[in-house]
Amino acid sequence: MTTEEKVMTRKTIQLTSAIALAAGLGFAATASAQEETVVGHLTYHTGEFGAFGPFFDGVAEVAIAKINQDPPLGRPWRAVHQDIGTVGEARAARKLVDSDGVHILLNPAHSYMSYREFMLETIAEQGYPIMPSVHGGAIDGSIGGVAEEPIFRGSPMDTAQGTAALLYAQQAGKNRVVIVGTETAGAQLQKNAALRTAEALGMDVLDDFDIQASDSNYRSVVSRIARLDPEAVVIFSSTNAGGSIVKNAAEAGESWFVVGPTDWQETEFIDTATESALAQHEEVAMAAFAHAENPAWEAYEPFANSSPNIEDIGDVANSYAIQYYDVMIATALAIEKAGEISSESWTEAMYDVTGGDGEIVYTYEDGLAAIRDGREINYDGVTGTMEYTPTGIVSGLFGIFEWQDGELVQIDSVDGDAVLEHESM
Repeated sequence: MTTEEKVMTRKTIQLTSAIALAAGLGFAATASAQEETVVGHLTYHTGEFGAFGPFFDGVAEVAIAKINQDPPLGRPWRAVHQDIGTVGEARAARKLVDSDGVHILLNPAHSYMSYREFMLETIAEQGYPIMPSVHGGAIDGSIGGVAEEPIFRGSPMDTAQGTAALLYAQQAGKNRVVIVGTETAGAQLQKNAALRTAEALGMDVLDDFDIQASDSNYRSVVSRIARLDPEAVVIFSSTNAGGSIVKNAAEAGESWFVVGPTDWQETEFIDTATESALAQHEEVAMAAFAHAENPAWEAYEPFANSSPNIEDIGDVANSYAIQYYDVMIATALAIEKAGEISSESWTEAMYDVTGGDGEIVYTYEDGLAAIRDGREINYDGVTGTMEYTPTGIVSGLFGIFEWQDGELVQIDSVDGDAVLEHESM
């Protein structure tokens, strides 16, 4: 697409937005019914995280189904679920922007820096796409939250999980720990945060090392850890790698206190680890994010459970599921408030609809009605407060989960204020 074509496309979006607003005021706007908002979803269908694909696509579609009951600016949303597992995130993002003409690029993540310049140039030229991201916690925390780079995260920084894992280990009375991470950007961020937290807490780190994410087995890793006789083993890895380590340790007769990441909430983890291996260990928990007990959850739970994608989603309380929902709902409310799909106005509106002294709303319907009635809102979602820092970072509620009889159960929590305190050190 040439620069001239991009400019014309932006003008078309703004014109359509104006028509949709006019429709809301009772004027005719037949053209708006034919327009749509295209969401380019960076997801996995192949590669190391390929098993997550149907789940990620499913939870995105839950939010879109809710939004499309009454879409912002009268423009229905349509998702293009783009695999990044084979072609890579940068190439996938370029395809979505250049070929699919997306207005929203959902989930810039670990490889964002490799195509950052392309995105900055594109946004400077045409004013979009806007970039909400559940996986944006892997991007440097100094990036985002501004019109020039409209990244707003749906979850805290990846480092927060590392901090929460160590706080839970200490909370459980464990002091002598081994910390392991796969050689991926997110896992390394978590591992380094865990090391900083362990030092701040005065914990004894017996060893820390990296592992490959796709080894056929991890028996040598298990032997290395077992020789140290730790009180806790903290692992940051994919479902396959984590499940394999847990299984190999049980096969070797070990019984560990293990803390893993959010990723282990996926059924692929328990399928790999096996329930018998989990039962042999002292505890296999994961530091993840919990939902708030509020009207947002009460509205979301039955809606998500009734989704035609529920078989792919599984537990609708999964951290990723609730984060997808909240960041996409906030995005839609901000578009309605902005009156157009424009990086500058949407960025300002994201801060407006998620913070400040506006009326607290817990659902998309209530937020949309209030905005159309000219009232200021403050959206508190399924994940709790959605207030953003100046670089587009959101807080979260930290839960500790484990698999029990094939079901994911929250067994404890970690003080979010303590996590933030250590994150700011």
